[in-house]
Amino acid sequence: MKRSTFLFLVGLSAAGVADTLLGGNPRFRRGDANDDGSLDLTDATYTLGYLFLGKPKSLGCLDAADSNDDGTLDISDAVRSLGFLFLGDPPPPPPFGECEFDPTPDRLRCAAFAGCELTPPNGGLVFAEPVTYGTGEGPVCTVLGDLNADGALDVAVANYRTDDVSVLLGVGDGTFGEAARYGVGDGPRSIAIGDINADGALDVAVANYLSNDLTILLGAGDGSFGPAASRGVGRSPSSLVLGDFDVDGALDLAVADGYGDRYSRIFILLGTGDGTFRDTVGYNAGHLSIAMAVDDLDGDGAEDLAVANGGGGLSILLGAGDGTFSKAVMYASGRSIRSVAIGDLNGDGALDIAAASDSGEVSILIAAGNGTFGEPFGCRVGENLQSAAIGDIDGDGALDLAISDDDDVDEAVSILLGAGDGTFREPVTFGVGSSTGSVVLGDLDGDGALDLVVLKYYRNDVSILLAR
Repeated sequence: MKRSTFLFLVGLSAAGVADTLLGGNPRFRRGDANDDGSLDLTDATYTLGYLFLGKPKSLGCLDAADSNDDGTLDISDAVRSLGFLFLGDPPPPPPFGECEFDPTPDRLRCAAFAGCELTPPNGGLVFAEPVTYGTGEGPVCTVLGDLNADGALDVAVANYRTDDVSVLLGVGDGTFGEAARYGVGDGPRSIAIGDINADGALDVAVANYLSNDLTILLGAGDGSFGPAASRGVGRSPSSLVLGDFDVDGALDLAVADGYGDRYSRIFILLGTGDGTFRDTVGYNAGHLSIAMAVDDLDGDGAEDLAVANGGGGLSILLGAGDGTFSKAVMYASGRSIRSVAIGDLNGDGALDIAAASDSGEVSILIAAGNGTFGEPFGCRVGENLQSAAIGDIDGDGALDLAISDDDDVDEAVSILLGAGDGTFREPVTFGVGSSTGSVVLGDLDGDGALDLVVLKYYRNDVSILLAR
């Protein structure tokens, strides 16, 4: 290009664009007016089109188009770029070539510069290295609760091979004391926490798979528990949840019977409020019911049950509010469902369901709001999923999923960040070691962010991953 052409361009009258809009200060590359990753002829054309033709109508980063860094966007910026490209003139001032912040702040606006936006690793999720604490042998299920009423969450773990429960009291900073252990029945498979005898202290209920009974440990309020009280229920009880099914203020129990050639049974034990329960009522569920979750799925004020079936599919039992339940409705949500979690995944006010299976897929069932659900759609996560938990892990207001995977390769917890519409991003994995099992979410260190608690069956320990 001839220098006379430059003089002609400079001679064109332009008032200059002294854009005084403030706000935003991302990193950018000076001269890259069209944010395409390089400084070339199109950037000068882009700047001139903005100045004289109104095409484009706006620039996302006026600072990037200010090639001579004089604090004003005008025709001289296009001249500076063309001089560098064709006449051997010096390059534009920093930041040039590399993405950096503006070293000479001015009143030009840079609201966004996509080419320099940092994409944080792992979707911005950061967890500290896992810290492990010993449990009993074969930890299979864990829950969180403030067992000693000090304001910090504590951990209770059912240990299948040593027939006991481990209680780890939280300090409040994400660390825990040494586990205290309490004997229960044979082969405990599931554990729940609640104030069963209405004395203001949290108690523990345990389903014992091998002794065909459940155990109640009444809490003293200081993190310790009294003698175990047991009662028979079903054949091979594999899961239990607490809820007020008859809305009388006393906690009741639902216990899933994991045994059965065709149907498992869900037994409802209505609580008296003193730590004991009335006779059971049983309902057919699916084949090999091994996990449950409880919440008000149809919005009628009564608690309902979602049951994961090891033989495949998901069962929904709607509560009437008097301690009785409707006939189970089955949803085909993958084979060998291992875990089920409930939450409003698409933000419409109705509770949805996530079900994890050992086929490596998480099935999402979006609720209609009346206790029914649409066709499940799957998210591929790993190979041998063990547990699912729901919570707002990244703090954006949309619910996310934490999924544990006991695949020989991964042995990790996968986080699936929710978009807020019931869909999820690709999973981000965090290694926790072998034999990954039950996973739960809770703010263990009081910083407002959800942390991870993960059991490891063959390692006989629990891993704590604090969010950073």
